[in-house]
Amino acid sequence: MTVSSRTQPDKAERILIAALEVFAQQGFDNGKIEEIAHRAGVAKPTIYNRFGDKRTLFTEAVNRGIRRSGARVLAAIDSFDLEPSNLRAELEHVGRQLVGCFAHEEGSKVMRLQMTEGHRFPELVDGSTNHSRNVDALAGKLAQLATTGYLRLSNPQRAARQLIALVTSDAPVLSGFGRRVLSDEELDDPVKDAVDTFLAAFGVPAEAQRPTTSLPATTAPSSA
Repeated sequence: MTVSSRTQPDKAERILIAALEVFAQQGFDNGKIEEIAHRAGVAKPTIYNRFGDKRTLFTEAVNRGIRRSGARVLAAIDSFDLEPSNLRAELEHVGRQLVGCFAHEEGSKVMRLQMTEGHRFPELVDGSTNHSRNVDALAGKLAQLATTGYLRLSNPQRAARQLIALVTSDAPVLSGFGRRVLSDEELDDPVKDAVDTFLAAFGVPAEAQRPTTSLPATTAPSSA
């Protein structure tokens, strides 16, 4: 019997969600396909028919989480207001998304599995790929903010790397490297402190910021 294309994605999603939960709790070796099937509400053969083997299932479940975390960060960077009424608030919003994986069940599970099992699975998405993509996207926004007078910086790429490093430095340790989901309150102060440090280095006082729109040119009065 052919499974309709309309229901297949839902079933695959349930399997991947259940697989991430089981592997995060029990590890790859101890995680059982039977338990994953039970949590996903499918038959065990369905998992093998869809994913082939346990290793492929693990890889797809973790990579799905990595891609979803990366997409959330990129969406936050993409939405950055380039004419902000409150630059600090904009930077804090992006900062919270950068550490959002530590305040998110899925992100914490992915982080834990990358730490504990990543060395055995070279087929997992390299974390540096997401990092480089985030740096490039954030550097583009910072460069535009510098052009319009909100920031003072000469190397947007380096500034983006430094902002990311400042924002994410505390979260791994606070979370036990993904063993505990952090609350928004736990992330609030580290993010604010990181943005304070960043603006102390690269910020421009509000009174010194250039207007983002040009005023109409005025014509000098005729001397005639």
